[in-house]
Amino acid sequence: MRSMFRRRGRRLIPAAIAVALAVVVSSCGSGPTTEDFMSQVKDGSVDELGLLEGKPYDGTTIRFLTCCASSPQFASLKARTAEFTERTGITVESSNVPYATFLQKIVAESAIGGGTYDMLIWPDAWGPSLKVGVQPLDEVMAKDGITLDDFSGPFREAAAAGTDGQTMGLPLRGFSYNLFYRKDIYDQLGLEAPKTWDEYYQQLALIKSKTDKYPLAGQFSRNSGQNLYTWLTMLWSNGAELFDGDGNPTFTSPEAVATTEKYIESVRQGYTPPASTNWGETDATTAFLKGNAATVMTWSWHLDDFTNTGKAAPELDGNVGVAALPAFAGKTPSSYAYTWLTGVLNTSKNQGAAWEYVKWMTSASTERAVALDKDNPATTTGITVHNSNMLDPEVNAANKDLPEIQYEVLQSARAIPMNLDWPRIMDILAVAVNEMANGADVQSTLESAADEIKKLD
Repeated sequence: MRSMFRRRGRRLIPAAIAVALAVVVSSCGSGPTTEDFMSQVKDGSVDELGLLEGKPYDGTTIRFLTCCASSPQFASLKARTAEFTERTGITVESSNVPYATFLQKIVAESAIGGGTYDMLIWPDAWGPSLKVGVQPLDEVMAKDGITLDDFSGPFREAAAAGTDGQTMGLPLRGFSYNLFYRKDIYDQLGLEAPKTWDEYYQQLALIKSKTDKYPLAGQFSRNSGQNLYTWLTMLWSNGAELFDGDGNPTFTSPEAVATTEKYIESVRQGYTPPASTNWGETDATTAFLKGNAATVMTWSWHLDDFTNTGKAAPELDGNVGVAALPAFAGKTPSSYAYTWLTGVLNTSKNQGAAWEYVKWMTSASTERAVALDKDNPATTTGITVHNSNMLDPEVNAANKDLPEIQYEVLQSARAIPMNLDWPRIMDILAVAVNEMANGADVQSTLESAADEIKKLD
């Protein structure tokens, strides 16, 4: 490979992609053996959850490659799996791989195979890298009458994993990118949720001059591309794009440069603390959670934490507002949406049973039950991916109207580029944003990043 892998001494290919590429280009061996899917899927009548009646897979044990067991949604699904087992006779053994090594594990498992696991979950950006190891679901979906009609555009896009029209996984967990703000501070200053970025930056200046809070808890660390969330949202909202139709970088256009200048202004004007040049998502949300910041831009699921009196500072109680991110004047807002998918590994010998569990986890009924269950804070979540649940009055009443807010944001939201090279591109862009936050010139830094991306092979 070329010198782009050693930009300023930093290795840019994530370990997971290195493993996958090594398998693909190696001349040693022919890769894992793919098992036929449809021959393992049984026919029969189904119950109200779409599960086969009569327990045709009774006694089967499936292994589920997953992470993040403490996530309330995942914890709730795991706790409810006993209900699935009672209905189907299928036992589910779930892993809990640390997130720091999870991406490497799932790409290695899908590329190398071996039949250790039967099914898995993955975040959207990694779909193109691991799709070689998962089964297309279109045929079994058609057989069972399952469609993607109840999902918003970004979730459907993520389900394709970069293919041309295939469904490689079903959306399991997803969220919009939102502005959270302190309602008490906004009320004190006579402010309302901003509609435009200029209005928002004026609010930040006012908060800086009138309060002792950070106006914004920003995140500019290059960690896992977390400093790109807001930048991409602003870029798209200003009509700029990362690439043209031929894959050439276009983020050096006048619109993109102006957008980036606006993004970096929050650091240079002191609206976000100097330390935030090294903050990631956790650092930024913790600053807001502890009551040290007036606003933060982050994923919708954080409302669960911000309104948890056992976690949040007392002054946040009843004072957390959530809104769509602003737009540029006269332009349509376009936010970044994030999706977790689940699917069936094509090396599994238990694909029929694994498909039953995928159907159960991703059904609107299961999701609705999870969203309405508020008995245990450890399994309480308002995150839903089905439009029907996001627009359900009862689900909204139980979750501070977050589902409907998320639905509205998702209608103009986008998924990240579904491109095999995205992890490397993401790292180049994340380094560039961090450098600009630390004082580098915007125009020349973007041009340098574009040149580096053009050299990728």
